[in-house]
Amino acid sequence: MKKIVLIALVLFLGFGVSAQTVGLRFGYNMSGLRIDDNFADYLEMMDMNGKLTDGVNIGLVLERPINPKVDLHVELNFAQKGSALDMYANEANHGTSGHLQFNLNYFELPIMAKIKFGPAYVAVGPHIGYLLNAQQINFKENTALVAALGEAGAATALGVTSLANDEFVDMEMDNFNRFDFGGQFSLGAQVPVGPVKIFAEARATVAFTNWETWNTMQPAATDNEFDYKKNMAFTFAVGVLLNKSKK
Repeated sequence: MKKIVLIALVLFLGFGVSAQTVGLRFGYNMSGLRIDDNFADYLEMMDMNGKLTDGVNIGLVLERPINPKVDLHVELNFAQKGSALDMYANEANHGTSGHLQFNLNYFELPIMAKIKFGPAYVAVGPHIGYLLNAQQINFKENTALVAALGEAGAATALGVTSLANDEFVDMEMDNFNRFDFGGQFSLGAQVPVGPVKIFAEARATVAFTNWETWNTMQPAATDNEFDYKKNMAFTFAVGVLLNKSKK
């Protein structure tokens, strides 16, 4: 895996040598999970609502023109993703309430075709991501929640036996797919300001691969596993582009 990451970095740097435009981007991520029907039914039974989590999306930008209207657009980003669940007390969850959050940090390499319409543009293409770490599980006001998770076997699966309120716990990386493959689509605009171009864009990111290799909460009321958990994110970013000087 480390070799693949190294190869990706070498390819990015190699492309940078021939790139005509370089830049920086700074973004705000809202991320969550796309889930299967079994997981959705379980969340409804347990009175749990999925929520988006906040994060950053920052990185380097390289561009090379393919023709006057289309650029090859490549990025190397640090992207914070994750998901969250709010639980409300009912009979099925033993009167439990609390908040559960996963924070996942990735290096991402999007490779996109950027199609320009005057100052506006659309960009679309695949990405490959590498999970750096699953930073924490965050339980808030969770004494009953941890007990209920223990009954369901999830606390054992997480390697967690007890947690105090607001305690952060690093997750076992063997439980996660280190690689994330998906697609990205952006809508944006860029305008020249002196020697640089300033851009702003909105982006949707969807993963085609599951983010974990185990079941977060093994369903007690069904024999079916939760085998469809994929990252999704919405990003709002601004940045600056600079044309490299020609010799």
